[in-house]
Amino acid sequence: METREVEQRAQALFESGLNCAEAVLTAVLAGQGVMDCAEATRLGTAFGAGVGRSKEELCGALSGGLIALGYLQGRDRGSVQWDGLASLAAGVRNRFKALHGCTSCSALLARLGPQEDMDKCVALSAVTAGLFHEALRNPDSVKAPSVACGCTVRPAGQATTGSCCG
Repeated sequence: METREVEQRAQALFESGLNCAEAVLTAVLAGQGVMDCAEATRLGTAFGAGVGRSKEELCGALSGGLIALGYLQGRDRGSVQWDGLASLAAGVRNRFKALHGCTSCSALLARLGPQEDMDKCVALSAVTAGLFHEALRNPDSVKAPSVACGCTVRPAGQATTGSCCG
């Protein structure tokens, strides 16, 4: 699927009633060939409109894309490295912030100004889905330098994975 198709799919999903997180998550997964993703879509529900409609937290569209990254490339046990995915997620977040000036739902809404039928959030969600699709197609284009987690204590029994928190 081409980037424009992923963007159009996110727009259509949002306009059909899904929230920003659900629409981006579902469109990004579809762009990667995951077409039966009702369960995955449910994972995004609580992240819509800045977490539970609070409009106070991370943008729901960005959250939906990050959930898609985890679904597609996340680990299934604590002993598996996640440095590559962390770098990809940080890189996409940085690109999003460079494009929009912030990552907070409330700050984005203030920057976008008045909306009619959520038109600006629909457009932002489409662009965000495209950003994640491109990042998955060409991860090196957005990867951020690997950064240590900052943990100082490793939980008892946790395998050594290169960073304290896994």
